[in-house]
Amino acid sequence: MNRKASEMSIKALLVRHYNLYPRIQIQDAVKLIYQNEFAGGHFIENEEETLRKLQTEWRYLEQIAPDRKTTGDVFEDIGNNLCRLHLAALKHYSISLSTINRLFINTANSVRGSIKGFEEKLDELRQCCKEGQLPFSLEELEACLSSYKEKGYPPISHSEVYRKAYFPAYRIVRSEYCDFFELFCRIDSLMKVKDRVNVAIDGNCGAGKTTLSLLIGNIYDCNIFHMDDFFLTPEMKTEERLNEVGGNVDYARFKNEVIDGLNSGSEFQYRKYDCKQMIFGPPISVIPKKLNIIEGSYSMHPTLVNNYDLKVFLHIDEEKQISRILNRNGPLMLKRFINEWIPMENRYFSELKIQEQCDLVFEA
Repeated sequence: MNRKASEMSIKALLVRHYNLYPRIQIQDAVKLIYQNEFAGGHFIENEEETLRKLQTEWRYLEQIAPDRKTTGDVFEDIGNNLCRLHLAALKHYSISLSTINRLFINTANSVRGSIKGFEEKLDELRQCCKEGQLPFSLEELEACLSSYKEKGYPPISHSEVYRKAYFPAYRIVRSEYCDFFELFCRIDSLMKVKDRVNVAIDGNCGAGKTTLSLLIGNIYDCNIFHMDDFFLTPEMKTEERLNEVGGNVDYARFKNEVIDGLNSGSEFQYRKYDCKQMIFGPPISVIPKKLNIIEGSYSMHPTLVNNYDLKVFLHIDEEKQISRILNRNGPLMLKRFINEWIPMENRYFSELKIQEQCDLVFEA
């Protein structure tokens, strides 16, 4: 999927959709705009019910259209950082329906949209018809939109013509789930065969490691540990230690408190170190879960790396990295990143070949 499509205008999106699906009707064009603005269009509270519907739809696909599950792209961009995730394309992927359901629910519950925005996009549909870019008459379009507005713009179904021609079966999900779809597949695959899965996320500062860990945490029931909670205490910051490749973190404490705790399979405790106040927080009790995420620079230190089932690297180019750190931390902290922390990280990545050891590499 081309993420640039998310930046397309509604007019361009409608024309592209018409070229892909020439049997599209007014109803289907309105549905596309509705999904672009509102995603699922309603808040979902009953996860079990949506999963049952998904399972039923999947069984139906298997029965009546098994060949369709082997063709086509999984994701189709519908703009506004949203995608249609086509169920028919999932046959050869290891991702579970429960994970697909979570992607769908999280999207539906996080996208609000507005009537004003929706109506502005409907004006783009009108313009497409005026310019002859779509095959609908303005008279027919206005009649449909007038009737639809009187009903209060409820969620809308595909037309029967569209259904018979294209057999649509999909869920609306956020585009970032597309970006990391391979990661979700790998996690699901590992969770099918292992009692416990430990995933490490390393990479450049500013590349989105913490954001990705939280994204995963919104999909799975998992523990998340941050390497930022294990930076060196003042007495450890000797010249020798700071010159050590990968030495800018208390990897020994992380292994003793977290890795060994996870490997024990029993409840354990660890402490967070607050760099600003230079104090340890109270002990945090943790019960190992089936999925455990370790994120942050130096998470793949040689003393730790063999404890992971899946290793992920996030890379970001220098220009984008500097821009993100500036926006996130301000100009004074940016200088410290440039003069101290980034060179130390880059040396760690280079000399220990961290990226080369990873199972998956993503570009920020």
